[in-house]
Amino acid sequence: MGLVGRHELRSLSARLSRWQKIALGLAISFFVIYATAPYDGSFRAFFRFQHSVATDYYQSQRPSDGWLYRRQRYPIDPDNDIGLIIKTGYGTKHRMPLSLRALSNESFFPDILVVQDFPVIPEQKHYNLTNGKGVEVVDILGWNLERGALKGREHLERIYKYKNLADAVEAEEWVLSEGLGRAIGWELDAMKFLPALEYAWHTLPKKKWYIMLDDDTYVIKSTLSLLLGHLNFGQPHYLGNPVGDYKGRFPHGGSSVILSGATLRNLFEWNPEIVAKAHLESPFAIWGDKLLSTTLMKIAIYLDETYRRFFNGEHPWMTRFWADRLCLPIMGFHGLGERQTMEQVGEVFQNPPGPVLWGTVGKIYGVPDYQTFIDVPIRPNMNYVGRLDEQSTTVENVARAEDCLDICERHSTACMAWVYDPPIKRCDFAPWAILGDLADGRFSGVNGKLGKRLVERCHAPSSG
Repeated sequence: MGLVGRHELRSLSARLSRWQKIALGLAISFFVIYATAPYDGSFRAFFRFQHSVATDYYQSQRPSDGWLYRRQRYPIDPDNDIGLIIKTGYGTKHRMPLSLRALSNESFFPDILVVQDFPVIPEQKHYNLTNGKGVEVVDILGWNLERGALKGREHLERIYKYKNLADAVEAEEWVLSEGLGRAIGWELDAMKFLPALEYAWHTLPKKKWYIMLDDDTYVIKSTLSLLLGHLNFGQPHYLGNPVGDYKGRFPHGGSSVILSGATLRNLFEWNPEIVAKAHLESPFAIWGDKLLSTTLMKIAIYLDETYRRFFNGEHPWMTRFWADRLCLPIMGFHGLGERQTMEQVGEVFQNPPGPVLWGTVGKIYGVPDYQTFIDVPIRPNMNYVGRLDEQSTTVENVARAEDCLDICERHSTACMAWVYDPPIKRCDFAPWAILGDLADGRFSGVNGKLGKRLVERCHAPSSG
């Protein structure tokens, strides 16, 4: 720095007040600490979490969907540009044919990899989509062991459990296999995430996007096209339904997890030593989706919570329809393990005429629209609130259903639905509504005025 530069700095310093100098010093100190902190350290994680909280609040107050229908900079062909990785286990393997059929129903034919925690059995060698496209099935834990990624961990209890299950399957001891699969399935599932993605990266044709989901999860093709066409697959992206505290935010695996091709490239091509350490941690992991998240944090790839409102972790009849997401496309449904549930969802969403929005799911299922709740606000023997939690509100000693309705209307922006229980004179209301559940003796309703006002603001696909 020359004499002129030093003179200018001294001049600037002289003009600053004492408090301005302190503020500037603190700002510089914060920047230095943040820049030198570990990527997966609690310091960075805390401030990222606070930023996510602020962004979430802003989105809840000013929901926006118009950007979805503007020209896409990165349009995709879901069948060719997406790699789908479906996790299954011995106790749930019967779900796979139904899951594949449901995807085929909506003409979704991507390259699919099925990963599991037991040796491939004969009936699985013929998995395919309805267009005849084959589906690869791999014992991902066996693959990871055979290639030495778990070297030094072979003596651990979880590895022994896997080997016992594998031995039972290969010996065709089906009753024993079924019992073991159901007893230890959750432990083995935690070890699938990283090797499944690594196997997909090295064996599937390179994709713009990779999506991992459970065998009881259904994803909607039109939503994937609408969202991902606005995101640059050449940059690291990691999307999902966030859970967990600030130290280790991770996406709920059942809601589906979306990663760009650049994310997998950065992880498996550029940071193999970090991947190797994560494999050795997997026999101790409680949640595989969290292990994936903390591993990505080590290379400065964090869960992007901007698109959290697209994701859903429930089956249709338990899904909560929040006021701030009615105009957004819904990513899919989870908890479809029952045969008839997956079949029904696959049929209902077979050929949607346009984007499947949160606000249109009720219409698809034939639920009364918001205008009918304005005309007839109280419905007997129904519950439109569903499960209660810390975000719902309970009011005791409410005399009548009409009074509960009045309470909801007085909280017009915080009440999307209400339910009244006459025997205990309790009124519950929530900022969400469900499609409706039978509830003998109760009275319930949806805030039709709020819902109608919100959906009328939704943009049509043709909007600019």
